[in-house]
Amino acid sequence: MASSATTALPVKDTAKVAGSSSSGRPTLKNLTRARVPRAGVIGVSIAVVSALTWKILISDQHKRNISSFYKTYDPERDYARMKSAGVFKSLQGRERPEWLSEYESQLDDAIASLRTSVTRKW
Repeated sequence: MASSATTALPVKDTAKVAGSSSSGRPTLKNLTRARVPRAGVIGVSIAVVSALTWKILISDQHKRNISSFYKTYDPERDYARMKSAGVFKSLQGRERPEWLSEYESQLDDAIASLRTSVTRKW
């Protein structure tokens, strides 16, 4: 028994156990609090860059295309083209009444006479 008393168990170094970095274990305390600000900055910067890229490449190009289309667009010519192609099924077989043409010509004459009488007064 005397031999067992002389063999002492090894004593653990308390400084080595307290410092978890030396033992290889990960530091989990406050990990989320440390990573959230960085992730937030990265997320916001990616969102801003994506929004600016979309505006410049997609939205502005779409606006330019629409404005160039409407510079040369003639709705009356487009309506006549669609009407002659038969797009408007409700207008097929309907001719313009003759009385409507006469009425419009009378209106045009009345407007022209009013314009000449107004210019004479001044």
